[in-house]
Amino acid sequence: MKGDVGAVAQLLRSGVGKVFPAASLSFGRSRDPKTLVVGDAAADTWFDIASLTKALATTLLVMKLCDMNRLSLDEDILPGASLAQLLSHSAGFPACFPPLWADSQGLLAAPSAQTRQAVIDAVWSTPRQPAQQRSLYSDLGFIALGTIVEERGEGRLDELFAQYLEPLGLALGFRPLDRTVPLPASQCAPTRRESPHREELRGIVHDDTARAMLGVAGHAGLFATSAAVYGLAQALLDCYHDMGSAAARALSLRSATVRRFFALPGLPGLQSTWGLGFDHPDPHRPGSSSTSSAGSLWSRQGVGHLGFTGCSLWLDPQTRLTAVLLSNRVWIDTNPAAEATKAALRTLRPALHDAIVSAVVG
Repeated sequence: MKGDVGAVAQLLRSGVGKVFPAASLSFGRSRDPKTLVVGDAAADTWFDIASLTKALATTLLVMKLCDMNRLSLDEDILPGASLAQLLSHSAGFPACFPPLWADSQGLLAAPSAQTRQAVIDAVWSTPRQPAQQRSLYSDLGFIALGTIVEERGEGRLDELFAQYLEPLGLALGFRPLDRTVPLPASQCAPTRRESPHREELRGIVHDDTARAMLGVAGHAGLFATSAAVYGLAQALLDCYHDMGSAAARALSLRSATVRRFFALPGLPGLQSTWGLGFDHPDPHRPGSSSTSSAGSLWSRQGVGHLGFTGCSLWLDPQTRLTAVLLSNRVWIDTNPAAEATKAALRTLRPALHDAIVSAVVG
């Protein structure tokens, strides 16, 4: 660390009670991160990492299946929509669709194999706009991707992910309370579901759709510690740089594949920051004002993703700088209060990432 880590810690502490009840931040550019924990959490607390699932589970498994020649980026997965367009949110899916699995009060029916299949059927029958006209962030495309991974990988998403990541020994996975060695619910940061009733959830996925899918979905469902997410990001960077490390050998991804997925957006005619399963900072030059959650100092070659529960991952493939913020900003009593924490987090994230760049890079 070259600069003031204290400034990073101070910013993180400033979020307690305003942005989130608890948070864990792991950052650095070596294999061993600096980890800071604030609020009602510890270094081994597992957080619901929401849409980071899209990048760290679904996209990662798509990368592996591409390396195994079971998937191709140019392959038409839907009529008129390729795998690459699904990954870049440009397959024409709408941003959301009616919660067919809930009753009129917004209460979730008991999750079952039937509710999981009902969600999948609803996604595949959802009307789409013509692909590649624009990039519209949508859970639906990644729910569809999750089912494609299950079909081509010949297993359920959580089983495929666990088998693939087992050699890394990282503290992350789907359905943490149902692991071979179950995680105590008390080790999971609490959230509240998005309904007037705001029921407490510990170790049960916050996203209603993912919960209807038994906690195993292509768009949400992963739980992790911040150090584990950091470790997986560093393993991906090892593959990117073709380092031949133990972590890279465990993931066994071709350098060319990781570089292609990390590349800046390049689909013809598509104006977007979305690449293949990963987002990129907006194109403002470092040092200028930026609306990106990565801040103004983060490399514009960086890749990352956000999570609704208050999580984010940003990494710089060239310098290996990585920052993982996990929080439970949705542990809040009312929907208006949850919207307030979302707005507060939108302000905190860029400042926090600028402080990390200053502290680590100088």
